[in-house]
Amino acid sequence: MKYEAIIVGGGVAGASLAVLLGQAGMRICLLDKGTPSRIHQSDLFKGKTASLNLASIDLFKKMGIWEKVDQYSKEFTNIEVWDSEGSSTIAFNAQDIFESKLGKVAHNNIIISTLFDLLQKLPTVDLLENESVLSINNGEELIELKTDSGLNLMANLLVGSDGSMSSIRSLSSIPIRTWSYEQIAIVSLLESEIPINNTAYQIFTSTGPIALLPVTVKGEDFASLIWSADKVYADKLLSLEISEFLQELKLKTEGKLGHFKIREAISSFPLHQLHAKEYFSERTVLVGDSAHTIHPLAGQGLNLGLSDVIDLSERILLLRREGRDIADLEMLKAYSDSREKINLRMTAFMEVFKRGFGSKNPWVKLGRNLAFSVANETKFLKKKFIKEAAGIT
Repeated sequence: MKYEAIIVGGGVAGASLAVLLGQAGMRICLLDKGTPSRIHQSDLFKGKTASLNLASIDLFKKMGIWEKVDQYSKEFTNIEVWDSEGSSTIAFNAQDIFESKLGKVAHNNIIISTLFDLLQKLPTVDLLENESVLSINNGEELIELKTDSGLNLMANLLVGSDGSMSSIRSLSSIPIRTWSYEQIAIVSLLESEIPINNTAYQIFTSTGPIALLPVTVKGEDFASLIWSADKVYADKLLSLEISEFLQELKLKTEGKLGHFKIREAISSFPLHQLHAKEYFSERTVLVGDSAHTIHPLAGQGLNLGLSDVIDLSERILLLRREGRDIADLEMLKAYSDSREKINLRMTAFMEVFKRGFGSKNPWVKLGRNLAFSVANETKFLKKKFIKEAAGIT
């Protein structure tokens, strides 16, 4: 079977790219080793949540899925950030940049389910599930894939969107830079004594940052927890009884939201940073977590991946309109250079926060609190931070 593009990985980034290209009439194959099109109704509100910035929301509006996703999303108009070992706080408000909101928090499973509902209606898009790529072979005009079930697929362009452990990146011999953050992300859904309302909280502690995001589940408001804790401390947290864990969380958040109750079982996963040295190789290109992962402390990972999708889709469709090869090396290099610069900037920004707030050096502590105070009182800096987070350039 021959396609214009084969996209491997049916997460939010890969499915979004398939929608954009499919809506333009391109012959697309979306391949995934799992069954992302078959999310059970009972699982729609479970698992990861995504903090969508304004640019990502605009993309979903363009694709025609936002109205459905928005029914189950929770708006945030404020972001409050503080250092638990100092008195400094930064408060961001949507009004500071003349917007009605800074973003919305949505459930990943709802986004994916909505994307696949649309994909299954696009006549030029084929979905292949429970399929893994075993090998790829680059030809002069096409790239050929062989799957574990024996399928032979050909395309002008192969897109790797299969996550941080990308098989496409590995089969294409694209080198990476990576290291462990030596932290564990602990996630859960919580009910808070004091309503979280429309504020996202970020608390920096000596053992790792805590994020609490407002979410809605079947009309009820909750707080989505992402606690990035140093490994030794994380192991201790995960060994605690639920009541002890929640008491520790209340102490770390300084009682800002009062007592907590667990509404979804606690889960955890290790954190690491990864960045491909280039986002392409011959007729293969990477988007999303296949190309880069960052620390989740600012919730920008998915937004960066969707920005990759916007950039790449525009370049592909331009070449297609001009009747040129959509795997043109100059285009792939231009995409890689453009996105690498932006993604590395965000990675560096997160790294400064991670290392700065993880430091126990008293001079570093003093400096970061001074930086907080200056940033909070300087309108220009505050607006720059807010626009970066909101995806406004």
